[in-house]
Amino acid sequence: MSTWTLRLPDAHMPSVAEGWTCRTCATAWPCAAAGEHLTRIPCTCGSDTWHENRGPRSWHVGPRCYTDAEAVAGKAADEAAGRPAHYPPSHYYPAKPYRPVRQRPAIPRHVPAAAGDVRPGMWVWVKPGGLHPGWGDIHQLAMFTRLAQPKCEVWLILDGTVHQVRADRMILDDVARNTARAAGHTLARLEGGVWGLLPDWRWLGWTVAQHLDHAGVLAPAPAPEPVQEGLFAT
Repeated sequence: MSTWTLRLPDAHMPSVAEGWTCRTCATAWPCAAAGEHLTRIPCTCGSDTWHENRGPRSWHVGPRCYTDAEAVAGKAADEAAGRPAHYPPSHYYPAKPYRPVRQRPAIPRHVPAAAGDVRPGMWVWVKPGGLHPGWGDIHQLAMFTRLAQPKCEVWLILDGTVHQVRADRMILDDVARNTARAAGHTLARLEGGVWGLLPDWRWLGWTVAQHLDHAGVLAPAPAPEPVQEGLFAT
């Protein structure tokens, strides 16, 4: 058996101007036809509040017993009770240490065209873990400003700070991939992060460290420290 009930008919809505009477029956509201669709909820002021069984509407019969400020405060209290705060929030990160802030470097944009073709002016994605945890655990877009090993200097587009990032924590941005698509090559990321491309295009998925190794850019050898002969004098 269906329990479906209709909503309150508009013809039996209350007429407040005439003293809470039914629009059709001309009797005290709620009339018999409207009472089938309403539920009585007593108010603290002594009047009755009628709530629609199948709908969000409510009617407070009698004079208004609350101010606008009280209504706003009550709604805020209900929303606060329904959505309690969680501490610490999920987006919490530790305080950011000092990093120099600069304007965007005036370096022409460089788009790599082959394996090992990396130099200042190209854009890279810094992998999570490449920056201090204060900058979050997501990929950050940055401009290459100086090549080196084992760390390179980058300018972060997020806040204009300058960082020293390990070359193996950076990958090329999407410009090189768009160039490959324009050339008619299909890019498919396979299991393990390997690009399903011909050998000539697999460098798109390399890290910057792999590009530097391919180009023969080696890490600088440690400089020998001079020996102070006076310490060994007899």
